[in-house]
Amino acid sequence: MSGYIVTVAKLTNITPEFREYAAKAAAVVAQYGGSYLVRGPAAQQVEGDLYAGRTVIVSRFPSVDAARAFYESPEYAQLKPLRAGTGVYDIGLFQGVD
Repeated sequence: MSGYIVTVAKLTNITPEFREYAAKAAAVVAQYGGSYLVRGPAAQQVEGDLYAGRTVIVSRFPSVDAARAFYESPEYAQLKPLRAGTGVYDIGLFQGVD
């Protein structure tokens, strides 16, 4: 079953380091067999307010174990400091239903 990493972020300070993080994280996601399904703000807020002012990132991996391997990888650990001070991040690993 596929594994997903879902991030809901309130970005408050887009720095050059954050832009570097975003570009390099994409390569590490791919290295661990993942791909982005969603990466940005909602196209339209249709109900509730959870996503107002938030960016959502949904990454799909071959399994929850692969998603965890990415998130806990040394490559990603090197990148995480680049997003320090840029916002508030809520991140979860989810199992797919496929």
